[in-house]
Amino acid sequence: MAILVAVTDDGRFEAVLDVAVRLASGLNQELCVTHITETPSASSEERAFRDDIQAVLSEATVPVEITLEHLDRDGLRSGSTIGKQLLELAAGVDVDHIVLGHRSKNRMTAMREGHTSAVVAREAEVPVTVVPEGVDS
Repeated sequence: MAILVAVTDDGRFEAVLDVAVRLASGLNQELCVTHITETPSASSEERAFRDDIQAVLSEATVPVEITLEHLDRDGLRSGSTIGKQLLELAAGVDVDHIVLGHRSKNRMTAMREGHTSAVVAREAEVPVTVVPEGVDS
């Protein structure tokens, strides 16, 4: 079993990875880190971000697998859509836990996009750790 870690290139991924590594170490689990891409084939920027993730995790004391996953962001409430697709991904890789970040949004943005972390926390069949904005790595 493993811990699914969803990261984005929003500048907070290091804090999310730090929390996930500490959790995996304490639970004796491996990490499945995924970065959501907007296109089916990863761009050079997305591959560079994957390399940044690898650099941050280079000294991790737990087994790590890093993937780039294309998840469809079309339509209204894209955060909600991404949350549901992350849940489908979690079911497909047999995880025990999910770790993801949370970024505050103003009311209009939250109404328009939804919150990925809220969807995952509400509907996941496994424990979910949400890393809020204020947590530093």
